[in-house]
Amino acid sequence: MRVVVVGAGIIGVCTAFALRRAGFDGSGFEPAEKLFDAIVGSPSGVIFAVDEQDESWARVKTPNGRIQAAIPELLEELAGLGDGGPADAAFPFVLSAGERRSFTANTILRDPEWRKKDVEGALRIHPGDASQLGIDTGDRVRLTTKRGSVDVEVELSRMMQPGHVSLPNGLGLDHTTETGERVRTGVAPNELTATEDRDWLAGTPWHKHVPARIEVIA
Repeated sequence: MRVVVVGAGIIGVCTAFALRRAGFDGSGFEPAEKLFDAIVGSPSGVIFAVDEQDESWARVKTPNGRIQAAIPELLEELAGLGDGGPADAAFPFVLSAGERRSFTANTILRDPEWRKKDVEGALRIHPGDASQLGIDTGDRVRLTTKRGSVDVEVELSRMMQPGHVSLPNGLGLDHTTETGERVRTGVAPNELTATEDRDWLAGTPWHKHVPARIEVIA
């Protein structure tokens, strides 16, 4: 029997035997209910299943007992990828809209002062591109996609490839201060992405590949 367990932000799929070996015994849904209670009551994590490696592989039910990574539709898509420059000269940069950084979080409304660095969520850009634009760390530029434009501070970073820029995730949200003032910090990446530009198979927008241009603010 397979039991799906949901609790405390964790989703696990395991056998009832694995649950019992982890100490959650009983019949029917009793092991799963005990596990749920353990997850809710534990601040530091729970061992939810105990399995040997051979048992894990036994759950792969393909004819040859292997995970099928070669999916024809995806291989065809991979073969069709090009390595040329931007398709639209009006948008010469590729924007990753939603980079995970040290002090970012997924749309969690909280006091922005918790971020110890990169408070505004700077636009990271390769030093070579910055030199051509005549900008430096701390300068502000206008970043434009086909969806919209934002003014944002720049940070030079060698983590970026030439032609590649990024914005962090989790910003562009309103925070209400103790005095009742609403303050917005940073850029909401979704305001720069378009739902029609998306993966054909899963329907996921191309957050990590958004055509963009950068203009220096006078």
